[in-house]
Amino acid sequence: MVETIDLVIRSACIGVCSLLAIHFASIRPISRKTISTLAFLLSCIGMFIATSMLSMKMMELSTTWHLVATALLATSPIFIAWGLLELFEDNFEIQPWQLIFVSVSMPTHFMSVIHPTFSIICHLTSLIIFAYLLYVAIATRKHDLVFARCMFRIWFMGGAAFAGIAFTSLHWYYGNFGLPDWYYIFKASVFLILTIIFAYWALKVREHVWALPQNFAMKQPDALAPAEIALLTKLQASMKEDIWREEGLTIRKFAAFVNEHRIGAACEVLAAPIKADVPVITIAYEVGYASLGPFNRAFKDIVDESPSEYRKRSFSPA
Repeated sequence: MVETIDLVIRSACIGVCSLLAIHFASIRPISRKTISTLAFLLSCIGMFIATSMLSMKMMELSTTWHLVATALLATSPIFIAWGLLELFEDNFEIQPWQLIFVSVSMPTHFMSVIHPTFSIICHLTSLIIFAYLLYVAIATRKHDLVFARCMFRIWFMGGAAFAGIAFTSLHWYYGNFGLPDWYYIFKASVFLILTIIFAYWALKVREHVWALPQNFAMKQPDALAPAEIALLTKLQASMKEDIWREEGLTIRKFAAFVNEHRIGAACEVLAAPIKADVPVITIAYEVGYASLGPFNRAFKDIVDESPSEYRKRSFSPA
C-alpha cells in the first residue's frame, strides 16, 4: 500500500516536470537559463525515479539498478543546485571551488558502501549544497531586480533547500535500508507540492524571467523615441548624482516612476475632447499597459478615481 501511494505521488511529480521540460525546451532563443532549467527538471525526474527504486527495493534485485539509482542520486543535487542558481541569478558564473566540490561529492555516492567515511562525506557534501542554496536565497534576494522572481525565490528556492537539508539529514540518520515507510510518502508529498508551486509560477511569469538571452543587444539611445531619450537622460543624470547609493531604492520605485508618467499621459488623452470616442482600453494600450486591469488600478492609485470618472469630470462644466 505504501509503495503504491509513493509511486502515484512520484508519478505525478514526474508528469508535471516532464510537461515543464517540454515547455522550456520550446522556448527560443536557447540560452544558458533554458539549458540549466531543463537540467534542473530532468534531475528532479531522476531523483524521483531513484527514490522510488529504493522505496520498492529494486536495488536489492540487481546491481545494475543499484548503479543507476546511485548515479541519479549522486548527480541530482548538483544539477538541481545549478539549475536554481542559474534561474535566480542573472550573472551566475561557476567558480573553481564549486567544480572541486562537485568532483569530491559525486564519487562519494558510489563509494559510500565501501567505508562509512565515504557515506559521511557524501551526506555532508549534499547538506553543504542545500545550505548554500538556502544562503543564496536569503542573502541575495535584495539584489534581485526582477520583481516576479524576487518574491518567489525566498519561498521556492529557500523551501527546496530546506527540504533538501531535512531529507538528507533523515537519510543520513536512518541509513539506506532503515528508512521508515512514512519517509517516502512524506518526501514525495513535499516535492509534489514544490513541483506544483514551481509549475504555477513558471507558466505564469513572462519567459524572459527564466530564459533571458545571453549577450542580448540593448536598445541604443539613437534608436529611441524623443520621449524615451528624455526619460533616459533623466535616469542617467540621477545615476550620476549617486541615487543608486540610496538604501530604499528598489525596482518598485522605478515602477511607480514609470506609472506616474504613463498615467499623466493617459490623463491628457482622457481630458481631450477630440479623443472623447477613444475607448479606455485603447488608451491603456497606448500608454504602455498590456491589459485594462493594471491600468485601472494604477490610475485609481494616482488620480484617486477611475479613468471613466476622470473623463466624465473633465468634460463636465465647471
